[in-house]
Amino acid sequence: MSDTTNLEIVTPSMVIVSEPVEMVVVPGADGQIGALPRHSKVMSTLHRGVVDIFNDSKISSRVMIDGGIVEINENSVVILAERAEKLDKANKHILEEKLLDFKSQEKDSDPNVSSLAAKNSSFISAVIENID
Repeated sequence: MSDTTNLEIVTPSMVIVSEPVEMVVVPGADGQIGALPRHSKVMSTLHRGVVDIFNDSKISSRVMIDGGIVEINENSVVILAERAEKLDKANKHILEEKLLDFKSQEKDSDPNVSSLAAKNSSFISAVIENID
């Protein structure tokens, strides 16, 4: 493998990815940002979208994120996201079941529950749409 940069994708509940990669392309607020080893320092907000992870000169993995922030420097790319899902490991059937659960919670009388359920429903729908 050629030069690599360390990629970490972190949510409040877990580390989704922590590995050396050749390149990462993230959905930046102002457009796609490609990060290679020895990249200059950059911080950006991120939109909901797919993070493309490259190894062996091709996309080796894809992760759907629900916005967040990214810090890029010479040695690493760190993505902090509220929600993230590995698309290549995602089980469409399980996600569809989760979506139904969240949809039912959207009608909850507690506005906090219904609001969180709506956000989760929206994200899970986007993940399902991006599964290969």
